[in-house]
Amino acid sequence: MINSNVRGRSWLRLVGVVVLALVLASCSDRLEKDGSDSAESVPSAQLQAWSELHSDPYGIGQRALQSYAYAAAAMAKAQPECGLGWATLAGIGSVSSDHGEASGSTVGVDGMVTPEMRNLRQSRETGAKVVSDTDAGHYDGSSVIDARMGPMQILPSQWEQFATDADNDGKPNPDSFDDSTLTAARLLCGVGDLRKSENWSAAVGQFNSMPGFVEKVHAVALRYGR
Repeated sequence: MINSNVRGRSWLRLVGVVVLALVLASCSDRLEKDGSDSAESVPSAQLQAWSELHSDPYGIGQRALQSYAYAAAAMAKAQPECGLGWATLAGIGSVSSDHGEASGSTVGVDGMVTPEMRNLRQSRETGAKVVSDTDAGHYDGSSVIDARMGPMQILPSQWEQFATDADNDGKPNPDSFDDSTLTAARLLCGVGDLRKSENWSAAVGQFNSMPGFVEKVHAVALRYGR
């Protein structure tokens, strides 16, 4: 088994420092540059001012929005050919976990979601396939099934392949909004150019087999991308 902690840190070194002047697909006219230097060690803090400004208009919690925007910016730098916009990530986060606030969970100022999210109701509605265990409970705590994890509801097998330590605390954590969102971004971009509708649908469909999931995410993402 490949050590996902090492792989995540190695990938982040390739990304380097994200520049705020990046054009994020689907909402480039809504982003402004933030010229201030943040003293925070968490990389996503570069998008804090922007997310504070846009949290209320978009109806998304500031800390969640900060993670979505940072992950999209990081991918725009690392894989510009992917064409991933933050609105797609926010659409998945909205449908999957109400931006980390489903079932009474809350998002801390550090981006940690508590209590932890595992196999949320909206991720296992009628029609969603039950996935047999692949990790012996190593990531999700279940040795019976693969339970979707964190605010982006990522499966353990997907986490094993794409897990990234986005908040620089030394270990990818599915309940860290920064880690979960950047991991989800890498999973999405693994499909290819998301500006092609068939690729976008295939990429989003990896998160949940529930009938109508892709359509729900699309509707939400369109609203955010206006």
